[in-house]
Amino acid sequence: MSTYTVSLHEASEDDLRLFAEWWNDRRIATGVRKDVEPLPVEENVERFRIWCHEESDSGFGYAIRNAEGLTVGCVSAWGIADPERDASLSLMVGPYYQDHGYGSQALTMALHKLADMQVRTITVRVAAFNLRARHMFEERGFREVGRNKQAIERNTKRFDIVTLQAGAEDAVQALWQDNPYDDSVQLIPRRNIFRVE
Repeated sequence: MSTYTVSLHEASEDDLRLFAEWWNDRRIATGVRKDVEPLPVEENVERFRIWCHEESDSGFGYAIRNAEGLTVGCVSAWGIADPERDASLSLMVGPYYQDHGYGSQALTMALHKLADMQVRTITVRVAAFNLRARHMFEERGFREVGRNKQAIERNTKRFDIVTLQAGAEDAVQALWQDNPYDDSVQLIPRRNIFRVE
């Protein structure tokens, strides 16, 4: 029996507008954007329309919904092309829905989906100070492969953007090794927000 409490769905117009509002929320912007100044909402809606596209050979984008049917975040992958089959991945959990394991579960589902799409490697970019997100990825076999030095400024301090990468099969294998009898996710609260633009 699965312990998932989230599912992935096509993003509705209401979802896109919600994501656009979250993108301007300081609690989200601080962890995921280079600049925390509010952006025009309509531009954000279009941004998420691109990120949350229907599944294709080049990637996917979904709204994350909890067991009550509430939209709690979004996950997207892009840039998949032959022959490299490399993917970039992003995840955002809304400000009121963090620390419930939703991001961790959505990440697990996305990793399985990418493995099924025969992706070779998966890359994520995380602000260096977002230790919880980094830990979540490292638990799944992601390793640091590069840094964009002092790319983000917060309160007059500069921070790096860390690039983490894993083989798709290795990431799924890391999930399996955590619990070889049930590959469903364990509910461990984490702050699961990242996407540095």
